[in-house]
Amino acid sequence: MLQDSRNSFTLKHICLILVVLALVWLCPVQAAQNQDDSGFVSMDFNDVDIGVFIRFISKLTQKNFVVDTKVRGKVTIISPEKISVDEAYKVFESVLDIYGFATVESGSVVKIIPAVNARGDNVDTRVARDVEQASDKLVTRLIPLTYASSDELKSLLSPMLAKGSLLLSHADSNMLIATATLASIDRLLKLINSIDVEGVGRKITVLPIKYADAEKMVTNLTNIYTAKTRKISGNRRKNSNDFSVEMVADERTNSIILLASEQESAQITALVDALDKEVPKGEEKIRVFYLEHATAEELSAVLQEIPESGNDSKKIGQKKAPLLSDDIKITADKATNSLIIIADKDDYPVLEEVIKKLDVPRSMVYIECLIMEMNADRSLDFGMEWQAEGSIHGDNTGFGGFGTSASDSGGLASVVGGVLPSGFSMGVFGGNFQAIVQAYKLDSDVKILSTPQLLTTENEESTITIGKNVAYQTRSAAEDSSTTYSSYEYKDVGITLKITPSISHDRLVRLDFYQEVTKLDTANTTNADRPTTLKRELETTIIVEDGNTVVIGGLIDESLSKEVGKVPCLGDIPLLGNAFKSQSSGSDRTNLFIFLTPRVVKTTLEAKDIYQEKKDKMDELHKQEIKLYDEDAPIKSILLN
Repeated sequence: MLQDSRNSFTLKHICLILVVLALVWLCPVQAAQNQDDSGFVSMDFNDVDIGVFIRFISKLTQKNFVVDTKVRGKVTIISPEKISVDEAYKVFESVLDIYGFATVESGSVVKIIPAVNARGDNVDTRVARDVEQASDKLVTRLIPLTYASSDELKSLLSPMLAKGSLLLSHADSNMLIATATLASIDRLLKLINSIDVEGVGRKITVLPIKYADAEKMVTNLTNIYTAKTRKISGNRRKNSNDFSVEMVADERTNSIILLASEQESAQITALVDALDKEVPKGEEKIRVFYLEHATAEELSAVLQEIPESGNDSKKIGQKKAPLLSDDIKITADKATNSLIIIADKDDYPVLEEVIKKLDVPRSMVYIECLIMEMNADRSLDFGMEWQAEGSIHGDNTGFGGFGTSASDSGGLASVVGGVLPSGFSMGVFGGNFQAIVQAYKLDSDVKILSTPQLLTTENEESTITIGKNVAYQTRSAAEDSSTTYSSYEYKDVGITLKITPSISHDRLVRLDFYQEVTKLDTANTTNADRPTTLKRELETTIIVEDGNTVVIGGLIDESLSKEVGKVPCLGDIPLLGNAFKSQSSGSDRTNLFIFLTPRVVKTTLEAKDIYQEKKDKMDELHKQEIKLYDEDAPIKSILLN
């Protein structure tokens, strides 16, 4: 009895399983049978194996499928209304997409493989910018871009694609490569068509410049757009859509190469057209400046250094507009004493101001000099007499010295009382003093070497040379007993004076002074063809007030001398002649003193006063006679007052 019950239970289960299998196999047939003559089909599947669903679509579409072994799963489709065969195939592709599979057509066969593998297979590939009919078919689309950057759009759109989709950027062609379902491609193209519009990307534009200078215009435009970018970035954070403007000047073609967006390119082009205008008449780049006082060559050298010195003064970390352009050309015309300048219009106001301040009359200095040599052994016989006139700051003033006082009537007492020879006086005076230097022509202990007077422009070196050329034998040779050849050189012997004056605003005079005194040393000269010279030099810089006198000196020179006295004829007899002649030797020590009195001449009235003063002195020339260094040629001269 128990055995019969078990057999009955097993039989029931077997029958139930057979019924379920029959229903499964009959469902596709039932669905297929639901297709009417109009081509529409009703699809209702409930937890059907995906393999069964694939066979159903194969019979419905008459397509051959090759199914990967990884394709597994259950399918449930609820379709209350009938759909067409094409729509049924799209539903089939959607089901595969949900499970991560895709169809790849290969000739007459459709492969069903995992979607990850399908991206590298023979998927439908074409260039497209227009939206297609949406489906879940896996395709590859090449999407060219017109304005936007492919790299930037890839970064923007990649997060929006479904898992398993692929989006690549080809920067050289500015193209996107997308592998995804047609539905994803459809949504992607809608986004791209909204973003890839005029004014987003950058393009290259060449702007030829006709009148202006391309490099200067690039500098001005860069400053404008740099300030604009700085203002925008201060209001909001910079993102990938903020494109910069780049400009380069081509010197050869005088053009501007512009890289900017469509909108900015149009703005810059309009601005360049407005600025690139012909310079009006009277505002040409070349001008001529005629100078009244300055020297064209010297002023040209100064002006050409202004742009370089302006660049060197810039500090690190600071950007300042240059004072002048670097391409200024200045040429000096010596014949007309003028400057020919080629520069931009903006440079001329600065150049004119500088030229105006430099092309001014320069002051002059009238310098009176006294170069005197005095016997050092008899210096106590040399004296000074001073005579004061007027006062300083309202007070009577005496010049310091031995035995002097401000109360001396008729002038100051002797500086060295009682040691001066009668009638000889010398001095140093300011605006309130008058010095008179007198020398008797019979006084051999004091020699006036020179009294030069010169008028020179400030900051210009003046030279006075008084002397003669002396021949020096440098070479002597004899070809035979009757012919002798000698070579000579000539050297200057005398006084050389070089003075360079500079004037301050307070009429203080700076004197760069150099003096050289050279004379023959007859005592030590054994050969007349090869004379020996004595040279004394003095080089210094002094500052003295206008009209004051300074004394420079103390250069001591010692010269040896020999004297031979003999009885005529008898003194020339060899050996015995020594009894009829005598020899004596001695030394002569001298001090060299230099007196300088500079007088500033800034106006024609001051020059006229000096002329009248010297003219009056020349009228008195016959009243005084001074012995100069050359005793054989005494001349009359007037000393410095």
